[in-house]
This record gives sequence, C-alpha cells and structure tokens, in this order.
Amino acid sequence: MHRNFLSATGSRFSSPRCCLPLVTWLALALPLAGQSVSPPIAEYQEKARSSFQLHNGTLFPLTVVLEVRGFRVTEAGEVVDTQLDTNRVHVKLSAMSFRIPPRGSYRVFYEASGDSLPAWFNILSAMSGARTENGLNVRLLLPHVVYLNQKQSLKKNEVAIRAFELDSAAGRVRILLENRGPRLGRVLQVNVADSHSTSEPAGGFPLFPRSRRWTEVPWKGRTAPNNLSVRFARFTIDTLLTIGPVPLTADTTANLRRP
Repeated sequence: MHRNFLSATGSRFSSPRCCLPLVTWLALALPLAGQSVSPPIAEYQEKARSSFQLHNGTLFPLTVVLEVRGFRVTEAGEVVDTQLDTNRVHVKLSAMSFRIPPRGSYRVFYEASGDSLPAWFNILSAMSGARTENGLNVRLLLPHVVYLNQKQSLKKNEVAIRAFELDSAAGRVRILLENRGPRLGRVLQVNVADSHSTSEPAGGFPLFPRSRRWTEVPWKGRTAPNNLSVRFARFTIDTLLTIGPVPLTADTTANLRRP
C-alpha cells in the first residue's frame, strides 16, 4: 500500500506506508480557540517518518494551507521565523491544503531528512474559516515543530555557564548557558538552591549548536542562591554560584563540581 506525498515545493512522489518511528513526544496537544495540533513538538534521531493531527473544534468548516518554514531562537528565547534551507533540509508532506469539517480532524503524514545534522523546522498550518461571536473571520497559525537530532548526544564539556544574575525584586535568577559544540542538546530542568531551600524547577528548552540561551529560575529564598543544577538527558552540571557575569575568557566548565 502506498501513500502519496508532496514536497515542500509541491512536487508529488510516492512512498511506502510508514510504521511508527522511535520518537519522543514532548507535548500532547495545544488547544487554541477550538483548534489544535497534536503533538505540537516532536523529536527524532536523524530522520522523521511520522504524522501530526489537526482538530477543528468549531462549528465551521476550516480551510488549511500548510507551509514548511525554518526558524532560529535568540538568546532571550524568542523564536524568529526564517525560510527553510531546502538545499539542506528535505520535507515531504501527504497534503499541502485540505478542509476539515466542523468538529472534525485531519492527519498529515510527512517524511523529513537533513544533509547535515542537527536540523529543525516548523510545519505551519494556516487555518481559516472560523468566526468570532461578532462574525469576524479568524485565521490561525498552528506550528508542528520538528527536531532532527544527530546520532551523538551533546557532551558535558561542550556546555559552559557564562553568567548568573539575581533579581531580588522580581524573585528570579537568570542564567546564561552556552553550547560550544556542533550538537543540539536539550535542557530538561534548571534549579538553584541555598543551604535552606531549592527553587521550583525551570522548564526545559533546546540548546542549539554554537549558541547561547538565557533561562530564568524563580527564587523566593531569603539569601542569594549558592548552587546551580542544570540537567540534561545524559548528564547533570552542578556548580557553585557567583552572582554576576562570568568572564568570557574563563573556561567556566573547569569550575564545575562534577557529580
């Protein structure tokens, strides 16, 4: 049995029906005004052969147009839309446009690969046809974010901690992390602590190759925290905190207390 696919540029090809890949689902659904994409984020190793589902929770039929886009993330964690590098990243979809009936769903199948890894992209679903209570037409963009990970994991010695900043008034600590290597990694959890208490963990995020990323941890302790813990899938970094910038000439990983 075969399923027809479309490339991101619209050319048609035929591919055998795929079995489910080894994939880590990072979330299950993202409801938004009655429409949702499930899962909103997916991670694969090297290649992707899978699907995502769009749901129309409204009483109106929706027209959906798909577009594959690239993106980058700033140090502050803001996502910036970019064009897909089609010379390096190759994405094929089972459909580029379709309609979803009221209270209905539609599953999109796709294949993706990269000439070099890691790679990442968005499959944007532009959904139109819904209306507000005032009768205004609404157009929504729902992303399905895909990460194609390299075979080798991020290494501990490729991560450096560049700065700590305590904002007592706001009750938070800001930490600047740097990935100095060529591999994509994922921070699972960040905590700070003093001798009496430990913070609530900050949420996870991808740490892109050769890039820096600020993250914030809530801190309600009476004194400044003196310990930082950053957990990845295969290792944890623990280090004593010095509030303030860390000199960029220093190899901060040399000061880490390794578990």
